[in-house]
Amino acid sequence: MQHDSYPDAYIASILKTTRVIAVVGASTEVNRPSYSVMQFLQKRGFRIIPINPRAAGEILLGEKVYASLTEVPFAIDMVNVFRKSDAVGPVVDEAIAVKAKH
Repeated sequence: MQHDSYPDAYIASILKTTRVIAVVGASTEVNRPSYSVMQFLQKRGFRIIPINPRAAGEILLGEKVYASLTEVPFAIDMVNVFRKSDAVGPVVDEAIAVKAKH
């Protein structure tokens, strides 16, 4: 598969099987991009799970904030990462460990 771009049908098939999206690097600040993305996804019917160790235990957009992916007590379909590139590797390792689909 070409990884520079993906066919619309492929992306649609992923989204059709996705209900729960964890947002790593979720911000409690309404002016941050991760907050806007979480709102956008919720308005389109996805359940978002905020991941932010500094805000763990708080409620953000109606959902409990978790410190890490491994603390989420239910299945995660997709992981959306709002972190600097040098911090992504450990997040990918966690996503694999919790068996996130996408």
